[in-house]
Amino acid sequence: MPKIAPLKGLLYNQQLILNMDEVITPPFDVISPEDQEMYHRRHPNNMIRLILGQRQPNDDEHNNWYNRAAEALRSWQQEAVLIRDAKPAFYDYEIDYRESPHQYRMRQGVICLVRLEDFSHGSVLPHERTYERTKSERLQLMRACNANLSQVFALYPDPAQKVNECLRQGREERMVFDFTDSSGIHHRMWRVSQTEVLHRVAEYMRDKVTFIADGHHRYETALNYQRIMQQKYPARGERASFNYVLMYLANMHQEGLSILPTHRLFVNLPQFEMETFLARAADYFEVVSFPFTPDSRSKIQGEFLKSLHSPGDRQVIGFYLSKSEKFVLLKLREDVNHETWRMELPVPLQKLDVVVLTELILKRLLNVNESLLNDETSIKYRHDAMDAIDEVGGNRFQAAFLLNHTKIEQLQEIATSGLFMPHKSTYFYPKVIDGSVLNLLDPNEDVPI
Repeated sequence: MPKIAPLKGLLYNQQLILNMDEVITPPFDVISPEDQEMYHRRHPNNMIRLILGQRQPNDDEHNNWYNRAAEALRSWQQEAVLIRDAKPAFYDYEIDYRESPHQYRMRQGVICLVRLEDFSHGSVLPHERTYERTKSERLQLMRACNANLSQVFALYPDPAQKVNECLRQGREERMVFDFTDSSGIHHRMWRVSQTEVLHRVAEYMRDKVTFIADGHHRYETALNYQRIMQQKYPARGERASFNYVLMYLANMHQEGLSILPTHRLFVNLPQFEMETFLARAADYFEVVSFPFTPDSRSKIQGEFLKSLHSPGDRQVIGFYLSKSEKFVLLKLREDVNHETWRMELPVPLQKLDVVVLTELILKRLLNVNESLLNDETSIKYRHDAMDAIDEVGGNRFQAAFLLNHTKIEQLQEIATSGLFMPHKSTYFYPKVIDGSVLNLLDPNEDVPI
């Protein structure tokens, strides 16, 4: 079961950083090249310089953005831009946000350390596969900085809300920060440092499995870093700092959790022909077309998306092709359960729209191979269906496959069964920001208990 611990967090100095929105970023994997440029311009101490620095033409093994990030981390501490807390704490974190213009939510989580365990131990469970290249890049950064610059976002079950209530009662009166970012999300964070409360929270968490929601690459990178450090420092005990990873833990039994769909945009589908594809798809799906004219497009698009988002118990996939004059809805027929493609899959995976897309549509009907599915340059991901449609309509992509979001119960079932979803199957909104709390990894320092 997960073993959690407090940390002496490295935090932005609120006396020098008067507007936290100027220095925070989302996690590296959702930052576009344009956003990367924007964050570099926003503030000289923006987190982008630590998590996703700019490459230079003369970069080499020794002069590169990883080492520049490490130097920035050192200098910001020397200049007191970043200050480390004197005593260990959990960091109780609330955000207020709007999932839609008419739906308001509040999510509570806690930033802490969690003992690193291999997935086979069953205390920390993944649900998505990862990219080796991304983990290699993250490991270079972690070895250069010797720090957790971003937290892993994980979920835990607590229907009785004991952990959240205990954290609320243990909050220090003065907030660490209280600000609204440029996306309209309101952030509040408190230290929880009373020894009695720290022990009580750790005890409540002792019998709970944690499910990685976001940050699979960060967790697996921390495991790789741990192995390297254990070989380098074999005499260090289990409390050595490198045996833990920074996590943001959120109770999965709270109303403030939102999962957005992750739509697939393809740069190019080789030898794709619309009518041939739809004829083949008709063997498995009820094919519903939404033809439109330039004048009726907006209205028809609304009807199409409404139908996509009201699927009932059936798996439904939306499709839109560049320069096409219709949207297409593919509703999986109930009489295809006997088909080999589905019966070869474990039952929990059969229920997922993203698996129907990957295994039936992409692999079977379109003969898309694994190399293309794993090529981050060929497939892009978007979370807003209208944005995805607009990008295909603007000829930036050839085609878009639109999905409904994965349910939290499905994630839990997949992870508990030891199974994996395809890449980018879940998107928890909002992302946990980078810049709230950093964790230094001194190999000679023990984690406080």
